[in-house]
Amino acid sequence: MAERLGRTQTSVSLWESGKRTAGLDDLIEIADALGVEVSTFLPPNRARRPVVALLRATAERLVDHQLYEAIDRLVSDAEVAAMPRAELSVSAAGPSHAANELLEKANVNSPPIDVLSLCARCGVLVLKRSFREALSGFVFAYEDGAVIGINDDQLKTRQRFTMAHELGHYLLRHHERSDYGGRFHIDLAEGTPPGFDWRAERAANEFAADLLMPRRLMAASFAESQDPITLASTFDVSQVAMGIRLDALGLR
Repeated sequence: MAERLGRTQTSVSLWESGKRTAGLDDLIEIADALGVEVSTFLPPNRARRPVVALLRATAERLVDHQLYEAIDRLVSDAEVAAMPRAELSVSAAGPSHAANELLEKANVNSPPIDVLSLCARCGVLVLKRSFREALSGFVFAYEDGAVIGINDDQLKTRQRFTMAHELGHYLLRHHERSDYGGRFHIDLAEGTPPGFDWRAERAANEFAADLLMPRRLMAASFAESQDPITLASTFDVSQVAMGIRLDALGLR
């Protein structure tokens, strides 16, 4: 098999032992070598999850081995986890309108915003793991919902914004327009991820800001205190994020 694929015997052994996951490109080459359809290697019907294989394949090309293994373990956990049932959805296409629609449907009236609960109510499973600093988070469509992976080594406020950012990618349906066809988004602290679309990233950031620091709640809190540090604590966001939001709302 190694000779037919032009790979080392070690590579094939890692697949056979389950220590390494074959990506879609690998499966296509293996199927061709064996003279079978790629579907031979995939579970039937609803159990098929090619997005997971494609995510793994892309992550393997994108990051170093240690980071790839961390992503691979999280994806494996997602495959056996119970997905939350979606009870909330949004129809608005714009990031600000989508965030406000979600908050209204969830009946959120005070800060800080429980973004983890909102994710669950949207049918999104959030898994926190220890990643290298290079990775902030990622999201991929899964079954009837999505899975968000968060770097648990980063500051809590950073994790909250990343979670809201990834939820924005999902609710704004950016995964349906992914050039990679993998229905996922990877966000790096440094470097440019595959399929990078600055419009989608800007929209996800806008969604996150509107979700975590809604205009109406910001205005009410600002009337009581104009101190950015106090406001950042009230909304459980970083002081930098609060400063940017205050400027965007014209409150300073």
